[in-house]
Amino acid sequence: SCICSEAEFLWCTTLVQEMENRRPLAHECLGEVLRILRQVISMYPLLNTVETLTAAGKLISQVKGYHYEVCNEADKKDFEKAIETIAVAFSSNVSELLMGEVDSSTLLSVLPSEKSRVSVCQSLYRADVAMSAEEVDIILQRSEGGVDSALTYAKTISKYIKDMIGYIERKLALELEFSKGLQRIYQTCKQTITQPHMPFFSIYSLALEQDLEQSSGMHQAASTLQNQTFIMPLLLRKQEHEKKRKEIKEQWLKAKRKLMECEANLRRAKQVYMTRCEEYDKARMAANRAEEEGGSSTTKTVDKKKRLEEEARNKAEEAEATYRTCIADATTQHQELEHMKVTVLRQIQEVIKQSDQTIRSATISYYQIMHMQTVVLPVHYQTLCESSKLYDPGQQYATHVKDLQMSEEPETHYEFEAYSASSSHPSVRARADSANTDAHSKFFFISFVSARGYMTHKSWGSTCTSVFLSKLCLLSSFSLSAQRFPDLNGIEPEIVVPTGPFRNVGLSKAAQTHKLRKLRSPSKCRECDSYVYFQGAECEECFLACHKRCLETLAIQCGHKKLQGRLQLFGQDFSQVSGNSPDSIPFIIKKCISEIERRALRMKGIYRVNGVKTRVEKLCQAFENGKELVELSQSSPHDISNVLKLYLRQLPEPIMPFRLYNSLMGLAKESLAVVGPEGAETGKGPDLVDLGPETDPELLALVDRLKNLLKELPKPNTATLRYIARHLRRIAELEDDNKMSPSNLGIVFGPSLMRPRPSGATVSLSSLVDYPYQARIVETLIVFYPAVFHSDSSRPACASTPRTQSLQLVIALAYHCSFVDFDCFHCPHL
Repeated sequence: SCICSEAEFLWCTTLVQEMENRRPLAHECLGEVLRILRQVISMYPLLNTVETLTAAGKLISQVKGYHYEVCNEADKKDFEKAIETIAVAFSSNVSELLMGEVDSSTLLSVLPSEKSRVSVCQSLYRADVAMSAEEVDIILQRSEGGVDSALTYAKTISKYIKDMIGYIERKLALELEFSKGLQRIYQTCKQTITQPHMPFFSIYSLALEQDLEQSSGMHQAASTLQNQTFIMPLLLRKQEHEKKRKEIKEQWLKAKRKLMECEANLRRAKQVYMTRCEEYDKARMAANRAEEEGGSSTTKTVDKKKRLEEEARNKAEEAEATYRTCIADATTQHQELEHMKVTVLRQIQEVIKQSDQTIRSATISYYQIMHMQTVVLPVHYQTLCESSKLYDPGQQYATHVKDLQMSEEPETHYEFEAYSASSSHPSVRARADSANTDAHSKFFFISFVSARGYMTHKSWGSTCTSVFLSKLCLLSSFSLSAQRFPDLNGIEPEIVVPTGPFRNVGLSKAAQTHKLRKLRSPSKCRECDSYVYFQGAECEECFLACHKRCLETLAIQCGHKKLQGRLQLFGQDFSQVSGNSPDSIPFIIKKCISEIERRALRMKGIYRVNGVKTRVEKLCQAFENGKELVELSQSSPHDISNVLKLYLRQLPEPIMPFRLYNSLMGLAKESLAVVGPEGAETGKGPDLVDLGPETDPELLALVDRLKNLLKELPKPNTATLRYIARHLRRIAELEDDNKMSPSNLGIVFGPSLMRPRPSGATVSLSSLVDYPYQARIVETLIVFYPAVFHSDSSRPACASTPRTQSLQLVIALAYHCSFVDFDCFHCPHL
């Protein structure tokens, strides 16, 4: 559904051109397109980038500003350009999302719909709670058994964490079992289902690679969840939670026991007080009766009653004092318990919040990891489906027959041969055949040299000519028998037929150039960069070591001399790498560009569509291990283009240095200001077109200023920039086939060829704002390439002609046999 939005755009174009009431219909279709785009971005927030929304805004302005009453070709081109721009931006963001290379600095804030969805979820939670932390504590303080309820909830959380851990552990076990199953399927089906020249060979190879990548991703995700983000943090949190909960519970129980002791003392004191008061009342009543009956009783008895009354009153007063003391103690202890309740409830809530926060972080991490594992699957399957639809039945069979490289079947003639005496002697017949062969070889080379004009120089004497021809005839017989030459001027290296223990192994094209034998000592594999102990192979000439299984994907050819150690290529200073090349252009740039020009100039979306991440990493490793010996003929052009962009992006200082960045951005803004003030402010403008003498003089003046500015570049930087710009111009010339215009190439290569000096942030704000201006500079280099760079007409014309190539081959062969005096060649171009 993401990619089909482009079909919606084309549908909108058709309606604008053909329907009578076109404006309402066009706006309706635009609304539908924007609705689909919003749904896609809401599902995948990482696609909400500056490029996508800028392109969408450009499309909206084109639709609203389109003159529906008059059919204007310029408006139609601008409208189609807006559609192509949003398609390029959207597909680039999808490719970066799948490759995991999303630049966080280009992401915008969350969409309003996303914010509203998050706010709705938060409001639902707040609707359930609808209270602050203080209000929760107050309710529990005023409720009977509030602290016990809080402690019970804290204990339940601990059990809940244990249940969550058990659920995730069981689910991870299933995921790991599924991952192991994918790995077993990969190992089992790799040899059988991915045979070259079979139908859908590339489709199933890519599917297996994606399965393997998914399996490794599952293993990594399980390890991360187990040790870093879910299970281990929750276990530690559970232990800490239980420890704190028990400590809080012990404090609360201790305070409750003290209050219970005070209440028991109070009850006993109250009972004693009541008893003493009753005894005092009885003694007082007895004393009063004795006084009333004084006539009949003795004084001694009255005194005794008075004394008992006094003792009872003292005991009652003492019991009352004890009773009041117990009341005060109970009141104090109750107040302390209330204070303890506040403290305990606050501590319980803090512990619960800490546990909630840990559970929240673990849950977010878990579902985020699961999302990253599964988000690419629908796009992968959709890509495989769309690629399968492009397959032409019989295509692989035709490719297989083409690659057989079989010689033509010789014609057979049956003629009558009369009997002669010489036919019975094999030696005579052999001498005759040898004479015929020598005559044929001599005639071939004399005709070749004469026709090419290599013997016309006056310095060639008859003696030199005869010696040269005689020895050249020897060389011709050698060449006719060998049928193969060393790697000279692009001629393919010799392919060795595998023998011995590796004759039944499916070797890659690069592996077939090695003379393989069994590994004699443990060494490091140049393909997978891991050690080889058993089942390994090494080359007898360059001593390259490799696993037996890695021979199928080996990309390093044999150099017929000992292979050097690994070179740190990516991230190295540009001057170090360019200094090792005669023309000051790094070999990796020439290797990638030459292979793309050989096979992929017309490939749709070249440099816009990214390759498979695992294959790109292997190619980068192969360049560091094998340098110029890397074989790219079996690699995907998208993988090769990704390696080139990755190398340019990882340079410590870009090809266009930091010191020129501000000047370049100023030129770009002036170029856009030629269109109008709004062009310089928004970074948008029409595509550049080289109209020759009819080009705007102001624009030509800016091109001259750019040319003068580039003269400040070091010579290696200038040569490399010229090489890349010429290559991009060749791609742009085939825009109808590859859909890559100069502006699209500028969007892709702008941040790779120039960037501001790095600051403290990962990507500065200026870099984000300057993306359109960077693209404008690269677009100018492509469109006005002949004006910015000197043409190649100053080079010798014979350097690229078939005649010179043939002469170089003859001289190289002669030099190889060491019989030509090169002082006789006076041509300055040899």
